Amino acid sequence: MLAGWYERCGPADEVISVGEIEKPLAGPGEVLVRVHASGINPSDYKRRANVKAGMEFPRIVPHSDGAGTIAALGPGVSNYRVGDRVWMFNAQWARPMGSAAEFISLPSMQVRPLPNCVSYEEGACLGIPAMTAYHAVFRDGPVKGQTIYVPAATGRVGAYAIQFARWGGARVIASTGSRTRMDEIKALGADVVLDRAADLAKAVLDETDERGVDRIIEIDFGNRIGFNEHIVAEGGTIVSYGAAAPGTAEITLSPRRARNMSVHFIFVYLLSDAQKQTTCDGILQAIRDKALRHRIADSVPLMDLARAHREAEAQAGTGHMIVTL
Repeated sequence: MLAGWYERCGPADEVISVGEIEKPLAGPGEVLVRVHASGINPSDYKRRANVKAGMEFPRIVPHSDGAGTIAALGPGVSNYRVGDRVWMFNAQWARPMGSAAEFISLPSMQVRPLPNCVSYEEGACLGIPAMTAYHAVFRDGPVKGQTIYVPAATGRVGAYAIQFARWGGARVIASTGSRTRMDEIKALGADVVLDRAADLAKAVLDETDERGVDRIIEIDFGNRIGFNEHIVAEGGTIVSYGAAAPGTAEITLSPRRARNMSVHFIFVYLLSDAQKQTTCDGILQAIRDKALRHRIADSVPLMDLARAHREAEAQAGTGHMIVTL
């Protein structure tokens, strides 16, 4: 089968190869998927570029997200049929074989039905971004009537978080450093879009009559903890799904305790089976309700995998980079 891979870390053009490798088989409890689209996430190209960390396996076929059709069922799998359309998640988590290949075998619990109204390219946008966003928004239950702040509104997770929050009945405040993208963010469902160049804390508090926001979906916890503590409402929650750079964050305990604030850290790869089920069911319902738009920056063929990685790195925040097979 045709696949893309790398055998050492480094720049995409120097380390990525595309060629023929052995086609996998579906083992017990697994499905074999004919991949039609593979989604690139920041974790994929950061792992490939991380020379210091080195290789986890001798050869890595990258990408955790993708979509395709069931090609074969392993022993013990009865909830899918050959030909079913599916999307996948965690395909390359803790293993060498990801979705940048014509075929992939993986546990049946890591694929979910893909409705006919969603293209394979759109299905490859789900996985990490949509699951992270859904869990960040609904981790603690319904959000109807709440005010949710999404600071990284143009990112993959941020864009889905806006849509899920709006679908769930929340009022959404978003912010961006790009004035030219405010209309785009508004179209995703944000009720208010603020310019980060302004006095952002004052603007958020003005929009909430000084009460603050109930929930913050944060990608840069360490650098914005002080700001977020200032704008979160009493009893509110900061949900952190990432950090711009490794390091430490200083938290002032007294104000947090006095305001009954909560901080939750989430890592989508390690959600419990129950959380994955709830999250995937919720995503499917949002799709059925026509509540989601999928922002695809570009689609490129597998033979151009190195270019796809290079462009994904350069265009972070503009939408999903999809590899087609």
